Amino acid sequence: MNLEQGGIEVLAPKLRFRRWKEGKFIDIIEPMFPGYIFVKFHPVDEFHLVKYTRGVKTIVNFNGRIIPLQKGLIEFIRGRLVEGVATVERKTFKKGEKIIIQEGPFKGFGGIFERELDGKERIAILLEGVDYCARMEIHRELVTKA
Repeated sequence: MNLEQGGIEVLAPKLRFRRWKEGKFIDIIEPMFPGYIFVKFHPVDEFHLVKYTRGVKTIVNFNGRIIPLQKGLIEFIRGRLVEGVATVERKTFKKGEKIIIQEGPFKGFGGIFERELDGKERIAILLEGVDYCARMEIHRELVTKA
């Protein structure tokens, strides 16, 4: 039996993020907490309904006691969801901050963040080399702070 059909409140939040794959960016949506869902139920009256629902392996407990989550935690998660999905915020950098390119043809190269470009997806960096420094534009998701 489906928990929601049984009148049980369920939250299975997901995350949306961009990943560089095969030379391009793709949007990916994955569970925020793989293998876990949040369920609001009465621990005595609805225990068997939840425990024996297809797909439920166990109810998280401590020493055999079900411990409820703080209500504020669920509200915090829900407040960041749009249609059940939270979007990972884009990376931010400060002018002069050292970065490392994580993907693409310049993977492993270091540089210095210079500025954001139009559209906020791309950034300008000063690419560091042995005896030179070159300016390049690159997608912000391809770099990380050094």
